[in-house]
Amino acid sequence: MSDTQRYRLIFEELMDKSEDGFIVIDTNGIITDINDKYCDFLGRKKENILGKPIEKIISTTSMYDVMNRRQRGDDEESIYMQPYVASETKASHNSYAIANRFCIFDEQDQVIGAMAQMKFKERSLDIAHEVLKAEHDYYKSEYLNQMIHTSGFNKYLGNDPKINALRQLGLKVAKTDFSVLITGETGTGKELIAKSIHIESERANEPMVCVNCGAIPMELMESEMFGYEEGAFTSAKKGGKIGKFQLANHGTLFLDEIGDLPLTLQVKLLRVLQEHEIEKVGGTKPIPVDVRIIAATRKNLQEMMAEGTFRADLYYRLAVVTLETIPLREHPEDIMLYAGLCLQALNNKFKTDVLFSPQAKRCLLKYAWPGNVRELDNVISSAFISSDQIMIGLSDLPAKISGSNPLDIVDEQDHDTLKTMMNHYEADLIRKALKKFDYNITSASKYLDIERSLLYKKMKKLNISIKKEI
Repeated sequence: MSDTQRYRLIFEELMDKSEDGFIVIDTNGIITDINDKYCDFLGRKKENILGKPIEKIISTTSMYDVMNRRQRGDDEESIYMQPYVASETKASHNSYAIANRFCIFDEQDQVIGAMAQMKFKERSLDIAHEVLKAEHDYYKSEYLNQMIHTSGFNKYLGNDPKINALRQLGLKVAKTDFSVLITGETGTGKELIAKSIHIESERANEPMVCVNCGAIPMELMESEMFGYEEGAFTSAKKGGKIGKFQLANHGTLFLDEIGDLPLTLQVKLLRVLQEHEIEKVGGTKPIPVDVRIIAATRKNLQEMMAEGTFRADLYYRLAVVTLETIPLREHPEDIMLYAGLCLQALNNKFKTDVLFSPQAKRCLLKYAWPGNVRELDNVISSAFISSDQIMIGLSDLPAKISGSNPLDIVDEQDHDTLKTMMNHYEADLIRKALKKFDYNITSASKYLDIERSLLYKKMKKLNISIKKEI
């Protein structure tokens, strides 16, 4: 027996006896070796794997990236918190995996392939769980801080510069008495902005009345808005009724979905804005009102003006100042902030301590969120209910978010995605350190155990403001 054959037998024996999973590819990406543990992890038989291109078995493999780097000691490590299925006939284990991928070199220091090792050990969960627990504690602290210490625009959370700019403009607008039009997609917090403007204004101690213009039947709209006198119509109450304008007198009237307001009511609303008085249905005397109007819409009012379904004169009366909300997909770095706060609210309510798995977080970050924060809250609430009350994993998320093939999500580690995820994580750590030390660079750099100059460079690279973010 040659030395090569002897070493081959030893290698195969080690692979078969190991508690870890191993898979080996050559420079062409062909799978040359795999042991039973890794087959169990993939849920496939060995004869259906050997000799196949790696990308046919694991569509999002990063083994090629490992070979292309051609560096010794440049291992790529991933922690997989999602429980794996040991085989097609066995149930899911409470075991978790750490994957290491590295190049294989020959005697001439040439790359001849790559190997991946999957460590399936209960104790591997401990370190990862501590990391997740620390993150969970941060969201818990942020949630409690928000509930106790925040009001107005401080409740409109987000670290993106566009969110900060919107908050700043909202604060300026709040100090005036101008009418405000808030535009933006469904679920982007238009009502929260309206309430924040009211709270930060001089009318904060007066009532704020909210009206959804799309939720009131057209035939009732006028009496709801302006009220009616006794005997104004057959079913009129004795003594009449006070309308929304009078209820909001000296305060703020928030007209949500203003684009759904019928043209006939648009004329009457315009008159109120011009004359500062209303007339009840069935009434003959004008009633003075002092109301600030904040309107909101998901529709394009300028297009409606061109179509003749929204009055231009009313638009210009309402849109003295326009605030446009930011879709969640345009500030994805805030996704986990919102998700964490939502989860913590549920944990507080139900006395639980549920966490997100890394794979669930990755899916939440990759999804476009067409329904914005409202959709995010809905998904987190649903996932919380379906979870094991310990951790939200891939199986707890809707298929449109988790993907149709769980393995593709679990094993997805392409270079760009990893780099983006690391940037998100690094930026989050830096922001937390800055916030902890009230944006004192010296204290934050010591806390992070890096030089001040390096912290400045990282802040510039990750677009983190040196000044305290409001």
